Amino acid sequence: MKRLIFTMLAAATAGILFCGCSATQIAQTKASSLLAPALGLGGALAGSYAAKDEDDGTRLAATGAAAAGAFLLGQFIENGFKEEKAKEYKAGYDLGRSNSTKELYWLYQKMHQTEDGEPQRSRIYELPVSYPSDGVKRVPDSIHISVTE
Repeated sequence: MKRLIFTMLAAATAGILFCGCSATQIAQTKASSLLAPALGLGGALAGSYAAKDEDDGTRLAATGAAAAGAFLLGQFIENGFKEEKAKEYKAGYDLGRSNSTKELYWLYQKMHQTEDGEPQRSRIYELPVSYPSDGVKRVPDSIHISVTE
């Protein structure tokens, strides 16, 4: 009778796990986030099977200890996945920034060349800034404008 109860409990847990897998598609969670619960379930089943000939207290203790150990192992593995993904994302982001900077540089170089390939001449004009006379003391300033001819 007790074996039947443990089998029913394991079947119910497996059903919940499979329902959780389909629910993750709705909630848009990753499959790797289900690794720890799946390992916990597997550990519980393995612990229950390993202690099948023992008394109820020993079987319950073995099942719980195996489930907790497998769950913690799953958490450790999931953490490694998350750290690896963060490193890959940062590397891709840095590469994208680098490529964008290079593209901007070469676009700027093409913009400043004439049709026959000679560089264009540019001048920098300095314009003084005039401030309103509202009684506020300001530091004299000027604006520099680059003009390409």
